[in-house]
Parts: sequence; C-alpha cells; structure tokens
Amino acid sequence: MTARRPAERVTASLLRLVLTLTLGLAVANFGFTTVGVDGSSMSPTLRHGDRAWVPRFETWLVRLGLSSWSPGDVVYFRPPGASPQTWFDRLTGGPFLIKRVVATAGQTVELRRGRLWVDGLLVDEPYLTGGPMAVSSLAPTMVPSDHLFVLGDNRSPLASRDSRAFGPVPLDHVAGRASWVVWPPWRGDADGQRSWNLHRL
Repeated sequence: MTARRPAERVTASLLRLVLTLTLGLAVANFGFTTVGVDGSSMSPTLRHGDRAWVPRFETWLVRLGLSSWSPGDVVYFRPPGASPQTWFDRLTGGPFLIKRVVATAGQTVELRRGRLWVDGLLVDEPYLTGGPMAVSSLAPTMVPSDHLFVLGDNRSPLASRDSRAFGPVPLDHVAGRASWVVWPPWRGDADGQRSWNLHRL
C-alpha cells in the first residue's frame, strides 16, 4: 500500500471540514439548537446563564404556514430596529432577545396597572411568581397582521425591554421557540439547597 501524498491528505482534511460544517449548519437551521439567556428579563421562568432547547424545524413549519406561534410560547427573535453590534450578530442575524408571546395578530393587548388584558379579558399568568410587579399601564394596542406582541416574565420596572418599548415583532424576525431549559441541570438557592433545573417552558 502506498501512502497518500500531502496534497491528497490536505484535500481529504478540507473535505471532512466542509462536510462537518455543512452538517452542523443543517442541524442548527433545520433540526435544533440551544440559546443562552443573558440577564433577568425572563425571571423566574429563565434565569441568567440558563440554556434553552429550540426545535428549529418548528420555525420552518411556521414559515411554510403549517403551524403558528401561540400566546404562552417563549420565543427568541431580532427586535425591530435592532442592528448588529458584533461580528457574531452579523453572522447570525442578531442581536436576539427571548420573551413570551402574549398576543398574536388581530388581538388587542392592554396593561392595566401591571395586569395583562387581551381582547378585553384578564389573562391568568401563573409564570409571574408573586403576581405582576409593574404598575405601568399600556393603552389598548391591536397587534397587526404577521406580528406578535411579546413581554418579559419579569415585569418589575425597567427589568425587560419588550414590545412595550419597540412594539409588536414581525413574524419573520422570530428565529424559534424555546421549549426546554436544558442547562444547568441543577440550581442552588440562597440557603445552599440544590433543585432540579431542567424543565419544559
């Protein structure tokens, strides 16, 4: 058996690299990915440092008209008017935020002293531990076609930059839905007690 020439070895290595990168991009765009949480705007549902599992195929089903985002979904998206800040943002189309959908196209959303009303009905929000903390109000706002209205779960003053600041989010800005918290598996509290952190959103 004869050894391969250096040029053949380089070509084989480059081919493996290209195939690996192509497979990785295909999985990230059509299979699944994870997103990291930076900050406390979605506390207590998501905490700083958590990583959430995102089934990317759902995004393509929505874009093909075979599915849709619903109130209660936790989505990550590019906020309206945001421009790339870093090379990573330029590469991924970011920057991205992660918030909860509270109203969809055609619905009217309103905040009355921190409480959420959609189409004139008070919305039960069990994910807000201790109840809403924000005391601000929002006049009735109809969500336009092909848009979503999103809010952070942390409603304390200035805790979340969401649709109250930048308005409804165009559907084509939504990159996916976070379905599970997958990291870290354990969390410690102030008393040193550890609790299981993996959970469905």
